[in-house]
Amino acid sequence: MRLRVVGLLCAALLAGCRDSPREVMQSATEAAARRDLVALQESFSAATVQRLQRAWNQDQVPPADGWQALAEQLLFLGKALEVKDEEIRGDYAKVTTLAGVEPRDYYLRKEDGRWRLEIGAGQRFEQAAPASAPAEPPPPESKGGT
Repeated sequence: MRLRVVGLLCAALLAGCRDSPREVMQSATEAAARRDLVALQESFSAATVQRLQRAWNQDQVPPADGWQALAEQLLFLGKALEVKDEEIRGDYAKVTTLAGVEPRDYYLRKEDGRWRLEIGAGQRFEQAAPASAPAEPPPPESKGGT
């Protein structure tokens, strides 16, 4: 019995570690639609949570109001966004969603082995090398003529 419990716990932990950027984004937008601000906050990196709370504190915005406003950005007409594509570059990822027909990109960073939404990670994503960047062919040699 004890081995079975340990096995189930290990399986649950491994399943939690395998979250993909797409799955994290889906979970975040669904949490926003349910108004589950605790689950929404868990979708963001620790650095992002600290930055947001510091900004809300400076603006004298209660954290619950700040999270609610952020949740609205993860919705379209009150419903979860449609998650379309993901692209991973090292420890950074871009997830493209649809808000109706309008694409929206969200960026994530791997934190302690798990993908988390991170405000401001877009530039780092762009600077990271693509997973399988095709080599550029050399320029054609010019034939000089006299």
